[in-house]
Amino acid sequence: MVDIDNIKNIAVIGGGIMGSGIAQVALLTGYEKVTVIDVSSEILEKSRKLIQQRIEALESVEKCKEFFASNEMLKNLDFKKKLGSFESVGIVANKVDTDTIMSRLYTETEISRGVIDADFVIEAVTEKLELKKGIFKQLGEFSPLGAVLASNTSSMSITKIAELCKRPDKVIGLHFHTFFPLTGMLIEITPGEKSSEQSLELGQTIAQKFPCLTGKRFIVQLEKETPGLIANRISSPSGMYLEWLIDYAMDNGFSFEQLGVLNFVFEISDDIGLDTSYNALKYFEENVSPDFFPGKYLTKLVNAGRFGKKVGKGYLDWNENGSAENLPSLDEKATEFLMSHLEGEIFLALSLNEACRLLEEGVVKSYRLIDKVIFKGTLSPGPFRMGKDKYKEWVKLLYNVAEKTGKSYFKPCEMMESGKFLELR
Repeated sequence: MVDIDNIKNIAVIGGGIMGSGIAQVALLTGYEKVTVIDVSSEILEKSRKLIQQRIEALESVEKCKEFFASNEMLKNLDFKKKLGSFESVGIVANKVDTDTIMSRLYTETEISRGVIDADFVIEAVTEKLELKKGIFKQLGEFSPLGAVLASNTSSMSITKIAELCKRPDKVIGLHFHTFFPLTGMLIEITPGEKSSEQSLELGQTIAQKFPCLTGKRFIVQLEKETPGLIANRISSPSGMYLEWLIDYAMDNGFSFEQLGVLNFVFEISDDIGLDTSYNALKYFEENVSPDFFPGKYLTKLVNAGRFGKKVGKGYLDWNENGSAENLPSLDEKATEFLMSHLEGEIFLALSLNEACRLLEEGVVKSYRLIDKVIFKGTLSPGPFRMGKDKYKEWVKLLYNVAEKTGKSYFKPCEMMESGKFLELR
């Protein structure tokens, strides 16, 4: 690992939920200065408040329990132990108080001023390629020559993002696989065609040092870039199938208000951001398969400005306290209809197929590594755990899914159908 003692200042482009979360872990790591940059002063003020709220939640065991009380995965953590560990909460474990930490947070509306002294930059704006390309053009002009320029993109090509940047060798991907970075272990490092080994190594070292409340940071570097990286790429066909299913139910006479059996899907989607999902699907449509075109109902919501929890409305309506209201009901007929299309192990089969595609493409060399990435990112078993024994059965299932949806992308790839993935342990 490279020496990062000279890394003092971190800049984060984007003051939304993701950017604020990244700024929080950078502050907790102990950097002297963390600057959040956004075009909107209002967004920057909200970002500051969110970051402070989240850091204040780490001031005591009682505050942790209160803050995470509604999170089933986090509420039972041993907070007393966590608050004494730098690996978990960073400099809070060293008794550095909230006021001191927050005094190191700066905000700026101009990239040219915000990155002038940055040693490491992380971009975390919405998934629009042209927007990102324009930002990295400015980063190449205004950041110090030695600064590494990272994108938190969850789906897009680092090579394309760096096209207009004067220093493409400094551009890398550094993706937090959760919208609340302190709580997720997985960070994916992605090379562009011109990314230098030194930039990638620095990215890995910095990523490894970021604290994580749920366990030790797990950093994986892709062999080469691919849409969706590893974790999001593997889950993308499942998302596409659910989008098809929502539209299919409505085409068969059911209203959205009857689809309560899918409330968990709606909540997760609203957390991620419907505009983020929509833009990612459009990117996949252009770069992976036309079958990834966004669903009709999702498109309708995005066109209406219903971008998710961050704006108070997406699939669901959200209160200021973060709870959803007016949830769709568990209609008996709609539930029966939907469950008939969620039979068996369809999502495991879809995930295995996509994971095999990553092996085919050479993005990853080992199926064991893929399973580890999925576990660290989602705390769920990876697709090969069962897929090693059930892939032949799942091949038949996927052919049926492709036929009923009219989406040929769901057909099993050669690596899955042949079982050749078993050779790539």
